[in-house]
Amino acid sequence: MIAVTICLTGMVAFSGCNKANFPIVGELDDRAPVWMSEKIFAQLSSEKNYGLLKVTEHGRMNGLTRDFSVFNKRGVLGKDLMGSSKNSEIERCYIYLKEQGQSPEKYLISKFEEYDYVFLGEYHRLKQDVDFVVSLIPDLYQNGIRNIAYEFYQYANQNIVDSLLTAKEWNEKILYHNLSKGFGVMWGYSEYLDLFKKVWEFNQTLKPEQPKFRIVLLGYEYNPCKSGLEMFGGHDPDAFHADVFEKEIISKNEKALVYCGIHHAFTTYNQPSYDFEKAKFYGFVSGRFGNIINRKYPKKTFTIFLHSPWASDKGWDEQYVKPVNGAIDSVMTMFNNLPMGFDVKNTVIGNLKATDTYYAIGYNNFKLENFCDGYIFLQTYKKMEFVSVAPNYYDEYNLSKVKDFLKCRGFSEEDLQKTTQESAIEILTEHLENHFGDLVK
Repeated sequence: MIAVTICLTGMVAFSGCNKANFPIVGELDDRAPVWMSEKIFAQLSSEKNYGLLKVTEHGRMNGLTRDFSVFNKRGVLGKDLMGSSKNSEIERCYIYLKEQGQSPEKYLISKFEEYDYVFLGEYHRLKQDVDFVVSLIPDLYQNGIRNIAYEFYQYANQNIVDSLLTAKEWNEKILYHNLSKGFGVMWGYSEYLDLFKKVWEFNQTLKPEQPKFRIVLLGYEYNPCKSGLEMFGGHDPDAFHADVFEKEIISKNEKALVYCGIHHAFTTYNQPSYDFEKAKFYGFVSGRFGNIINRKYPKKTFTIFLHSPWASDKGWDEQYVKPVNGAIDSVMTMFNNLPMGFDVKNTVIGNLKATDTYYAIGYNNFKLENFCDGYIFLQTYKKMEFVSVAPNYYDEYNLSKVKDFLKCRGFSEEDLQKTTQESAIEILTEHLENHFGDLVK
């Protein structure tokens, strides 16, 4: 860390200095790391500004004090730090989060003070996301939210699930054999299944007269042997989600946390319809689950995005990119990657722009506030993990359903005969590098 000030005699003295200060911090400084410098910066009462240098250490071979030309090479005293630059934008975001950032749990619960239907959109299958939702059960209930609307299993199982989650004894086998209908057979992940067990355990703590916590299943019928809408039982998937939600939540005057993939969770954002092979833009999609509910109840919906990489504007199979050109990641390093929830709409964070993502296609000036209303940061990419497959889910009964599913997907009879519990688990096991590539190296 270097400070352009007349009273720098060490870190402690610097923090108490009452002169104008301009601390310049090396991103890779392991002696006075960014988080330490930020704490000191926050304590300064004098006029101040702040600079963060990329690929810069404390004062050794790659540091500033060995070669002052680094200042010029990395733009320390130039426009990049002093004007309406990216660094200045990050600084404003830092100040905003310093004042308004909350713990993820507190932030999410607080949204129900104003909104009845909070959509929590995820990438899918990231362990920290599911674990976070499971941890919310007691706080949700204590704040009058007794429902989690769950994308991942068929609504046809709702009566059975309601019965199992309020029963005196836990019956995992019956639950698993029912959840495995349709696409559920390929969603045998321990963390997603654990939500059911945790809700049952919580309901055991309630008095008989108290209303019970529910998991409302939003899933449609799914037949992989068919095509088009017939694959989904003749229903548009998002419209089906919305119909179930109307019936099970809205008509009963209940509040709910909606936990689903981010594409279903869009309320005010319209997703681009784009063919990467033909490089053709067809317009915007306005019929996602969240869109449908928001059109009917615009003052009751709120979308929160769970931090994860975004699809590139170069194609679905291309290297994923950091949200809003990496700005969120940059500002969160200034908090030592502390988990945090914060508002996006009508904030300095919301003004962050993105130019390299699929989500910006068709937009002239795409900003984060176009995409979501709120944001929750739980973990850096390198520390993210995928969920694990539950071995007990794939007993003989469910394994036969796996074979039926794979047969529809073109597996040969020879391959189907070789399908075992172990091979089914291997098929379903995901690896972070296969999804996020260089971001996790």
